[in-house]
Amino acid sequence: MSEPHGPIRIAANRQIVLPKALTDRLHLHPGDMVYVLQSDSEPRSLVIVPVERVSEWVRLGRAAERQHVEDQAERMQDDG
Repeated sequence: MSEPHGPIRIAANRQIVLPKALTDRLHLHPGDMVYVLQSDSEPRSLVIVPVERVSEWVRLGRAAERQHVEDQAERMQDDG
């Protein structure tokens, strides 16, 4: 994990401003879309993930699921 950037104040409308140094390092630009996830390992922490990365996770998950189904079907044919 990188060094902390901030503190960053949450505005009344719940918006935050990400530091330029951080967005530069992550190659994020105005208008880019991100997801904000609650960390599994630290429940009171947030993770900001670019949309492209989440799309990749979904694609890889679907490919793994498809492979799992194909493997099960193959095992059933071998048993049957």
